[in-house]
Order: sequence, then structure tokens, then C-alpha cells
Amino acid sequence: LTTLREDSGKNYTEMNFTLFSSLIEFGSLDIGEAVRFTAPKAGWKLQKVRVLAWSGYNETTQSFPDERNIMLEIRDKDLNILYKFADAQNNYFLSETGPLFGEIELPAVSVTGDFYVVFYDRGAAPIGMEKSNGTGSSFLISGSEIQPADFTTVETNETIAINWLIEAVGN
Repeated sequence: LTTLREDSGKNYTEMNFTLFSSLIEFGSLDIGEAVRFTAPKAGWKLQKVRVLAWSGYNETTQSFPDERNIMLEIRDKDLNILYKFADAQNNYFLSETGPLFGEIELPAVSVTGDFYVVFYDRGAAPIGMEKSNGTGSSFLISGSEIQPADFTTVETNETIAINWLIEAVGN
């Protein structure tokens, strides 16, 4: 299997990343964090998606949060939906110690050229966001509207491109 990444390529333990939620940031369940990948060959079969996220843990009560839905979409270069999936976040992102890669298995989705993996955290499992070394392959998507995932820092008023920590796995 081949793993595709569109981040800095650093080891995840050495990355400068934080957790991000479109529900917390924008107050919307309908904004997804998208990464554009390029299939290594025509008809490449996407079999799994790995997302660095966390559903949280309450240290005081020693408990995990209630289940809420996350959603995943695979879209072609024109943003047409090829596959859509929803499930409870706790099936993938349960950890007492912090973020982890949740692996979501898919029926083989055939992709050619550019394609998008879109994760909707819906406030249930904030996603890993690398805060430097933006590759230009991370986006925010709502319906058919897509825009680069750039953020302006409060401290310096500088616009920085970020990377969502999503991997596409297939052959």
C-alpha cells in the first residue's frame, strides 16, 4: 500500500501542530477540512484514510465524550462526491493521552489525477493542523465552495498556509 501525505513531510512528533475544529472556529457543521492529493497512477484505488484528530478526554471524571458524528467525503478534481461516510467519532479517535491517527477503511474508491479527502470534524473530533510549512494542498470546503486553508495570526497579522494532517492510503 502507498501512503500519500500533503504536509511538511516531517515526523509527526517533530511537527508544530494544534487541533482545529470548524464548528468551534466558524460555528458550522457543514465546513470540512479538505486535502488535495494526486493519485500516483490512473485508476489508483483509495482504500483507507488516516486523520490525526482527538475526541477528547475528561481527566476529572475519567470519561470520554458522548458520541457525535463525523463525516468523510472523497471528491474528484471537480468536487463531485465519489464516496460519503458518517460514523461516531469515538470509533476512531478515543485516547486518554491526546490526538491519534484514526484509520477509516473504505470500499476501494478509484481515483485518477487530483482528488480531495474531506473530513468534517463537526466539533466531535478536532483535526490536527500543522501551523507552518504550508504546501498549498489544504482547503476549507462548504458544499461546492472551496478556499485555501490560510489563517491570519493575531500577533503579527501575517497570513500563513497550514496543512491538515490527513493521509490517503491505497494501491
